[in-house]
This record gives sequence, C-alpha cells and structure tokens, in this order.
Amino acid sequence: MSTPPPAPARYGYATKIRLASELDRLLLAGRYYVWFSLELNPVRNGESSNPLVLYRQIDTAVKKNDVNHPKIKDLRVSLVDVIVRLVRPGNRGLAESLIAQILRAPVEMFRPQLWRLKVASIATDRWDAAGGTEGWDEHLIKDLAPEEFEIIVE
Repeated sequence: MSTPPPAPARYGYATKIRLASELDRLLLAGRYYVWFSLELNPVRNGESSNPLVLYRQIDTAVKKNDVNHPKIKDLRVSLVDVIVRLVRPGNRGLAESLIAQILRAPVEMFRPQLWRLKVASIATDRWDAAGGTEGWDEHLIKDLAPEEFEIIVE
C-alpha cells in the first residue's frame, strides 16, 4: 500500500480580525476566507503578508484605541469593499446595514486573532496563491471549515 506524499507543512498561520471572522461566519455559512503562511514569521514576505507582524500592528492599534491607525482604516475599507462586491448585488438592504455597522464599529471589533491552520489535513488543491505576491509564503483558502483551524491567540 502506497502512502501519500507528506504535506509541505503541518500548520499554517493567519491573523484575522474579530469583525472579519464574524462576517465570514455569517456570510459564508460557517466557513472562512483566510490568507495564511506556512510560517508564523515568514521574513521574506512583506509586512502586509506576515501573520506575526500583522498581529502586532493590529493588537497595538486596538490596545491604544487608535481609530486613526492606518491598518484599522485599511481594514475598514477592505471589509466595506467585500460587502459592496459580494453582498450588495444580491441584497442591497443587508449590504447597507453591514456597511453602516463596519463604519461605526469600535476599534475593539478589530481585535486580532492568531489562527493555526491544520494544513497537513487540508488538500493543497484548496489552496490558492493567485493574487498573492510571487515568491512570498502566502496562500488563500476560501472555504476553511471550523475544524480545520484553532484560534491560538485572541
């Protein structure tokens, strides 16, 4: 009996904010959209794709209640963009309600979570690197199930 080839890594790591996690759970029927790296601190990546750096930046902004922190502003814009693209075409009322909530959300709702993905048990054909930066350790899973990850820092 032949054994399958080993997975490239046992775990992957991602930083996700609480608000985005809640939106994923609501809009993706309990699944999650997540960019991840196979290392916690992939130094060859830019800071925008390094889970450890992202966690630190967002955690500092939240702890200081820094509503004007560039990362908090960027996250708000990104979440609104997702709602406009994915929700508004099918449900304008829900989209407008979600956008208003995102724009009013206190900084605490951006609290970062550090996720450890069980990538050894996730088929690599579900990983998507399209849209990522060539040569960086960044991968996307659009339908991560709750049993495929754990929140290790919140």
